[in-house]
Amino acid sequence: MGSKRKKTEKQKDFVKKKLKVGKTAAKPDNHTDTSFSSRAISLPNQSLNRKQTSDSLDDKKREEVDITHHLSLVKHHASTTRKEVLSYVEQHLPSNPSLYKNIITSCVPLIVDSSQSVRNQLSSLLIACAKNKPGLLDLHLKSIILFIHSAMTHIQPDIRNSSSVKFLAVLVDYSGSSLVRSYFIKTLKSFFTLLAWTLDDNKKSISLAITTSSATGGSTKKARIGHLLVLRKFLAVALFPNDEDLNGSKVIDISNTCMIHPLSGKYLIPSSSRPYAPLKLFAKEMKTKSSSTQNTTNSSSTGIDDGSFSLHDLSTLSTEDLETRRKVFNDVFLKPMVKNLNNFIKEGGEVGREANSILALIEKLKAETKIEK
Repeated sequence: MGSKRKKTEKQKDFVKKKLKVGKTAAKPDNHTDTSFSSRAISLPNQSLNRKQTSDSLDDKKREEVDITHHLSLVKHHASTTRKEVLSYVEQHLPSNPSLYKNIITSCVPLIVDSSQSVRNQLSSLLIACAKNKPGLLDLHLKSIILFIHSAMTHIQPDIRNSSSVKFLAVLVDYSGSSLVRSYFIKTLKSFFTLLAWTLDDNKKSISLAITTSSATGGSTKKARIGHLLVLRKFLAVALFPNDEDLNGSKVIDISNTCMIHPLSGKYLIPSSSRPYAPLKLFAKEMKTKSSSTQNTTNSSSTGIDDGSFSLHDLSTLSTEDLETRRKVFNDVFLKPMVKNLNNFIKEGGEVGREANSILALIEKLKAETKIEK
């Protein structure tokens, strides 16, 4: 009986009801009315999408998104795009100081870029950053000088002749004090390689320098003018005292300052990070065959007998103070530089004029340090 009742109830679902005229069929219980018209509602102040044009972002967030987006294009395969990115960043330098780290880190590898226009635009960007944030290049000096030294010894003459002049000049102008304290020796040695000069007088080194210069194309006369100009600025900053520091304030001379005790300056915090590095208290020196032969003829190459430095000592020296830089220059770089500058003077023209100005600077140094000609 029960099964028959269930059977009839199930059959009701499949029975088509007869409708009267003018009557519509009853709608099922799960019917959804779709006759309404949809309208878009714009809520710009409550947008969930993070776009660089969104009004929900404040100025700092918008700057960060915008700069990050453009810095991702500095590795684009097209040189035109890389140049436009650098130009945009220069024109829209952020007010947030934390973004400058991303700018320097992303753009510094373009120092050795293959495009001349990209390198020119990067030089303009670094100058704008240095003017906008004084002391910025000092914080990133290690990474910047690494690529500059790579450019000065680059295999492509275009990069070697242009990048070394532009970017090193920027560091000399805006971060000269930090540059000469930390990288005086490396930069001078890179200049010797760039100009195909030698630090040794032996025939093997001279022939190697000539072969390397001819194989890499050498440096053009116009490029040598720029190289000598930057070299003169570099030597002027490195070998002569500056009356002002990076912030424009006067440097206090402790020796001429009245104190409670004459030796009070000895117990103050030193201006250099390694004040006793020139004493080589923790440096282990290994005697070489060349040094042993020099000991028997003139003096020790390690600077023990007469206190002079040799070419072998350059890797362990710290040049944070002015006296050490002057002594290193006089002992190692002075004679070969004067010899090669005299050869440039014989060429005449702008090259000879710049070489003569460097020799005048060297003569001024000799007069101050009382070195016999």
